[in-house]
Amino acid sequence: MKSASVYRAVDSACARVGQAAQTAGTFLAGLCLFFGTAFATSMPASLETRIAYLFFLGLVPALLSYVSGRILRRMLALSCKLCEILAAGCVRQLAPFANGLTNWTGASVVDAFDGCSIATVRFLLTTGQCVQMLFRLGQKGHWSIYRWYCHVRKAILQFSCLLIRNTARFLIRMQPVVGR
Repeated sequence: MKSASVYRAVDSACARVGQAAQTAGTFLAGLCLFFGTAFATSMPASLETRIAYLFFLGLVPALLSYVSGRILRRMLALSCKLCEILAAGCVRQLAPFANGLTNWTGASVVDAFDGCSIATVRFLLTTGQCVQMLFRLGQKGHWSIYRWYCHVRKAILQFSCLLIRNTARFLIRMQPVVGR
């Protein structure tokens, strides 16, 4: 329960832009109402004509400005929700992709080393000490590449975890918008 109040305290960018759009719409509505009233009172015309000026130059634009600010705020909230759904879908697809990439890379490297080891053993059986030195050199290369592969796999997993963590933070920051 404590963490919910912390998340509510942090407004998302969409919420701030939506609030600014609604405030601008309200300000424009007041401005239209003021100028419509000033124009209607300053015109030398009959009462019906002045009321028509007030209605068409003051009240209608004011109402449209106010309503458009509210609609824009709601649309921004909806777009933030859509972004959250898309981000969650991307995160769900990222883990199997990273796992598949790691397994494919590992299988390819191991197959290549197996083939290389078999060829080296055959060659060793047909030659002498020179081939034995090449075999030892191949083993050293095998282990150095295997260690490199472990580092690459570790880096891919760390990157995936970092991406998932940052996406989770993004989703947590988007929660206040979804709750409105």
